[in-house]
Amino acid sequence: MKTEQSYGQLTDNELLRCVTDNDELAFNELFARYRNRLLAYLLKVTRSQEIAEEMVLDIFIKIWNGRTGMPGIEHPEAFLFTVARNKAFDFLRQVKKSRRQQAALWERLQENQADPADKELMRGSLEATIRKAASQLSPQRKIAFLLSRDHDLTYEQIAEKLQLSTNTVRNHIAAALQIIRSHIPPGLDIIILLISLIP
Repeated sequence: MKTEQSYGQLTDNELLRCVTDNDELAFNELFARYRNRLLAYLLKVTRSQEIAEEMVLDIFIKIWNGRTGMPGIEHPEAFLFTVARNKAFDFLRQVKKSRRQQAALWERLQENQADPADKELMRGSLEATIRKAASQLSPQRKIAFLLSRDHDLTYEQIAEKLQLSTNTVRNHIAAALQIIRSHIPPGLDIIILLISLIP
């Protein structure tokens, strides 16, 4: 019979097999092993302890509820962070639909800067960085990116306006974001997730 201490010696795959067999102690160990890491990752995106905590709990609730399908997962760590990443993008897509949520997220991103002038300076600096990077894009990529970011057009709307396929527009914007990412200063990596959300 396994003790709580012995679960700590199991590999992630062994834990997952135990979880599949309805082993709650194995599930508790998996949660303890990854909770803080997933929370730290999601906190970078949401900038909200409460929202990040809810996401982590939701991830593990879904794992427990879907435990019968767990044996097919070969790399538990990669799986968990993929689920967390999908949660992060779901969150950002939801933020994009709400100007109020965008403003709240922007405030959380800068909550360590008490001076409003500093906040505005940071935002202006970031905007200048994005514009400078965008100016180096090919004309079609630049137009596609700005139509998405500044005019909030969907890929389909941009495709119709530029007479391109939706896939071509998607590729243009993905390439534009990759180039812009390379211009974002270290420490502001999360901002790249927001540059197409905050006007």
